Parts: sequence; structure tokens; C-alpha cells
Amino acid sequence: MAPSLLPPPRWLSFDCYGTLIDWEAGIRRAFRELLRIGDDEEEELLQVWEKTHWQKLQEPYAPYAEILQSSFREAVLQCGHSYPGYAGSSFVESLGRWEAFPDVNPALAQLGQRFRLAIISNIDRDLLGQSLRHFTVRFDALITAEDARAYKPNPAIFRFALQRLGCSPQEIAHVAFGSQYDLAPASTVGMRTIYVNRKNGPRPEAPVEAEIQSLEQLPPLWETVPLQRKRNAGIG
Repeated sequence: MAPSLLPPPRWLSFDCYGTLIDWEAGIRRAFRELLRIGDDEEEELLQVWEKTHWQKLQEPYAPYAEILQSSFREAVLQCGHSYPGYAGSSFVESLGRWEAFPDVNPALAQLGQRFRLAIISNIDRDLLGQSLRHFTVRFDALITAEDARAYKPNPAIFRFALQRLGCSPQEIAHVAFGSQYDLAPASTVGMRTIYVNRKNGPRPEAPVEAEIQSLEQLPPLWETVPLQRKRNAGIG
């Protein structure tokens, strides 16, 4: 892959769940463990949960642990399954066990030598902290919905990130798999965007600077950027 012809960013920000962490595999495993359901029931529940989860993110801000638990409960009952009393808290606790995609840590190790790295995520800070153990790099900044008091796709979280990081929109490239949650709202505030198309889906309508199928294709986009000595202290 040829190096980017555009100026390299100062920051690379990442959506966490779905781009760095394999959230779908983690959620499917939690469904099976908590509810003992079959493949067809699992697929239906995932679709209903995604819709319910999306709707709750449009409502006034609430902690993500509450949204995760209530959306799970509503989806389970809507699909006609029994809902054990322990299921909600156990579902939230499972998030910390969702694993990173295999290509993530090698790519982040390379990128961390050249760029400042950040996460912008629809999550509570304590829940994100449970996922950080799956990464072998230390991020320079962590931006959560809890910090911004807003969930993606609300562009407010991206405006908050720009303010927190102290950079202009053109100094940051946001890397994500989701158009609706990430690429579209990030582009509305002027951020550069990179589409991670792991499932070979259609190109999103949102403007993107590049499309990759794996994070291992990300470092070559700016392979001419020299190595930099980064500060040890992060800001989030």
C-alpha cells in the first residue's frame, strides 16, 4: 500500500469496541453463557439488542453500564427468553473479557512510535479500564462518553475530544469500523477518518481518507513518518 499523499496526522484516535476489541464475539459468547441459547436465537437476540442499544444512546445521558444492562434485559424479554436475576450485572462484567482483534497490538506498537494514540469510546471510564489490559501499548489519551456526557453518534463527543487533545480536526485521523457511530459524526467536525472494513462491506457514505481491511494495513499509510521520541506521560 502506497504511503498517504496527505500530511500525516499528529494524533490517531480509535473507536474501541468493534475496531480494537472484538465486541461481537464477546457479546455472542456472553449470550450463550448466560442464556444457553442456540445459534438462531443468538442471531435474533443480537439484532434486537443492537436496535435497543442504539435507541438508548439517543436518550438523555446515562452511565453506560446502565444502558448495557437495560438494553440487554429489554432485548432478552422481547425475544421471549427468561431473564435470570444475575444476567444484567454478569453481562456488564463480561465486557472486560472481550478480547482484542489479533491484528491490533502489532499495529499499535508500530503506530505508537510515530503518533500520539487515543481512544474515543461510548463507555464509562471504569469499564474501559477493564479492557485496557488487552492492549500492549499505553494510550496517550482516553476519551469516553462519561467525560463528554454524550454518546456517539452525537458529534459533541468528537468536539470534546478535539478540545481535550488540543488539536485541530486536520491534526487527527479517527480510525473506526462504524459509519453511523463514528465515521459520519467525526467527519462532521472536520476530522480525517479511516474506515476499517473487516467484513468487506460497502464503502460508507461518510467521507473517508482511506479504507483498510485490517489494522496491519494502517502503519504503511504513513510509513515515511520518522520515528519520534514520545513523552511517557499520557493525558487520560
